[in-house]
Amino acid sequence: MPTVGVDIPDEVVTLLKGSRLGDRPVAEQVRVALAIHLFQEGVISVGKAAAIAGEPRATFELLLGEMGIPPVRYGLEDYRQDRQAFERARQKRA
Repeated sequence: MPTVGVDIPDEVVTLLKGSRLGDRPVAEQVRVALAIHLFQEGVISVGKAAAIAGEPRATFELLLGEMGIPPVRYGLEDYRQDRQAFERARQKRA
C-alpha cells in the first residue's frame, strides 16, 4: 500500500503515549488511532480498519471492545429485518 509522510506535532505524540495505544511504536499508534476514527465515523468497515491498523480482525475488535466501541454496526433496519425473520421462523414452527 502506498504511504504518505505526515508531520505529527510532539503534543499529539505525547497524548498518544498516554493513551491505551501508548506502548506501541509511534507510527503504529497513529495508524491504529486513524483506523479507529475512520471506523467510528462509518467511513470504513471493521475489517478494513483492522487491515489499516495492521492487526488481525479479532485482535482489532477486542481493542475496540476494550475502548467501549461496539465492533458491530446494528441499526434499526437490521433489527427490523431480524425481527421479521424471527417471526417467520416462529410461524413455521407453530
